[in-house]
Amino acid sequence: MTTATISACVAELAAVPDRSEDRVRVGWNAVVVLDGASGTDCGASVSDYVELLAGRIIAALDEDPGAPLEWAVSESIEFTASALDLAPGRAPSSTVSIVRRRPDMVDTLVLGDSPVYVACRDTIDRLSDDRLARLALPSRIRLFDRLAAGHGYDDRHREIARELSGEKAPQLNRPGGYWIAEAEPQAGRNALVRSYPAADISWCVMLTDGVDEPASHLDITVEHIAVKDEAGLREVLAQIYRWEADTDPNGKHLPRFKRHDDKTIAVVRFA
Repeated sequence: MTTATISACVAELAAVPDRSEDRVRVGWNAVVVLDGASGTDCGASVSDYVELLAGRIIAALDEDPGAPLEWAVSESIEFTASALDLAPGRAPSSTVSIVRRRPDMVDTLVLGDSPVYVACRDTIDRLSDDRLARLALPSRIRLFDRLAAGHGYDDRHREIARELSGEKAPQLNRPGGYWIAEAEPQAGRNALVRSYPAADISWCVMLTDGVDEPASHLDITVEHIAVKDEAGLREVLAQIYRWEADTDPNGKHLPRFKRHDDKTIAVVRFA
């Protein structure tokens, strides 16, 4: 099968040194970005989960470069859950973002809140999954209101965050709720997918949410990010981290669940 190669310039910054729960894998015609999170009563670590899931997705796409992206994610979730002996509702979870180059098309997929930006002719298209953000979750409103009022990341913040986890649980991987990579293969079949004529695409930028919202808040555009080399991308991440630590350590200006989250950028270019 004739196809085209892909390359990516990647930078990562762990919120906790040496313990990032983001993963990036680059195959010969696809790039996969994951942002992991812990679940309830997990039988495996988040790191083990995202490591295995990311590797399996890129292996599936390397083996079958034209396979439906939703199939690759679904099959990989099933494989990972089986390998780690995980059950739905009691497993780590992760966002999934994919950019793939086929001979004449560029395919993108998102599952969860790690968007993909696509430079398509004279516009920047954003593929994002806001199904969780659209849910009416009272604890999320309380949590963000307290941050905006200047209460910061205190014990009460952590209590509300636990309440929020309980509110989200019944909505996990359910129609009308939200879908995320966990231990339910059907989540992969409910990912959001968009394809573009390859001739129209200049580049793609893949961001985890630890970068996406702060960059937007600080007016760091994806056009600015897309032209950076690896050192430049690392400086963008460091700039965001410094702003979080020095200017907004309590999440008042930009309410967010944690002071620092793991941060990953992948700039995808086509050869």
